[in-house]
Amino acid sequence: MSDIRYICISDLHLGADNSLLTRLGSKPGAVSPARPSRVLEGLAHCLTELVRYNAGPRKPTLILNGDALELALAEDNLALMAFARFIELMFPVDGEHLIDPKIIFNPGNHDHHLWETARETQYVEFLQGKRSKKAGSDLPVPWHTTHMFDPDLVDSALLNAVIGRYRHMAIHGVHVGTVYPNLCLLNADNSKCVIFSHGHFIEPIYRLMSTIGDFVFPKRKVPHQIWEIETENFAWIDFFWSTMGRSGEVGKDIEEIYDILLVRDARERFIRQLARASGHHWFRRAPKLGEWLGLLFVPFVSKLLNRVGNLEKRQPGEVLTAVAKQGLKAYVEGPLAQQFLEHDKAIRAQTTFVFGHTHKPFSARLNFDHFPGPTNVYNSGGWVVDTIDLEPAHGGAIVLVDEDMNVVSLRMYNETESRQKCPVRVEAVDSGTNPLYLHTARIVKSDQNPWLSFSSAVAENVDKYRDNFRVRLSMLR
Repeated sequence: MSDIRYICISDLHLGADNSLLTRLGSKPGAVSPARPSRVLEGLAHCLTELVRYNAGPRKPTLILNGDALELALAEDNLALMAFARFIELMFPVDGEHLIDPKIIFNPGNHDHHLWETARETQYVEFLQGKRSKKAGSDLPVPWHTTHMFDPDLVDSALLNAVIGRYRHMAIHGVHVGTVYPNLCLLNADNSKCVIFSHGHFIEPIYRLMSTIGDFVFPKRKVPHQIWEIETENFAWIDFFWSTMGRSGEVGKDIEEIYDILLVRDARERFIRQLARASGHHWFRRAPKLGEWLGLLFVPFVSKLLNRVGNLEKRQPGEVLTAVAKQGLKAYVEGPLAQQFLEHDKAIRAQTTFVFGHTHKPFSARLNFDHFPGPTNVYNSGGWVVDTIDLEPAHGGAIVLVDEDMNVVSLRMYNETESRQKCPVRVEAVDSGTNPLYLHTARIVKSDQNPWLSFSSAVAENVDKYRDNFRVRLSMLR
């Protein structure tokens, strides 16, 4: 028997109107987070089924591997209410808890601001002497990352405040601790390890400030360590990807622009409108001439804004494009390997790398420099519907890990044709020798409940969420 020790899930985007795990409201673009969505309820039933087959008394530890909350495109209170519905299902007041009270949270780009608040907490506790001896007269620069191995978890004050509203959770010590951006777990004999990372740094747009620095100051020292990359880019990530939801009406306007940028036809129309409006503004005495001159800048504006529209999750068909493969290789062999090499025992461990961010789940065996042998790579996908057309590569998965660091991916769904069910399935790159795969495959019977009812809930709701996105986009036009 191979008990599930860790459950990893990412890209829930709780609070977003395109998240299957957030209940839709009565109007396009509105949410109703006072109640859980049907898909979230179904997901909880599936997790309950998985956990009840564990032989030991210990519950699995939940790892929220980034973008658990939508802080860029949803208001804080809505995201937190949706998180409350999620945590209620993990720790039902009148039933057995699904997971261990200690939750690990590794922020992504859409909830990066929760790392910023945790990072400040980390530094305050250092100054107070809670994390080391009291600081002397010379203070170090605040840290932008945590240790990859055995990190000293940082309280997530906001999420723990939500949890603290529930008496039964407080009694059982339910608590969220934060790491960022990489976490490595080793088995008992250091022969296997699993690395968790949200994955946003595989895309160049999240390193934009470093790119600008390299362009403006070509002789400067190029950042290689993960803490250097985060230090240079954290404000940019926070600004555009993690705090827009708290910007009032302006934030809502930017959300609308963001949605437009994700759809090619709408983006091209918007760029032309933006160029004409800019010319009209700058040449008020000759507005028609200004609009004509503004159109001359369309190619330059397009090149800049197309970077947003060309995010990896927006690329159809392939689970990982050539650009993303290059970015993944550069990140794993670069800053991730720099951290990995700090632990001499981990260097010899067979490695699994788990990430999300792209919303396109897959499993593969890839070769990376600095790591012993091939690396097993799993992507946990995402839970949002933000395309006008069907995208079969989009879907959500749960990554399961046992005590010996065996890993499987429980592929919960991929987008399918209207109301067509996508059966839940178990996959592993080493399925022939993986005891956790055999254990999970015996549990998951896709033609029986709760798996069948979950697939039905997804099939019935994906179209609704796509229609919601389509209507909201048409309103913007």
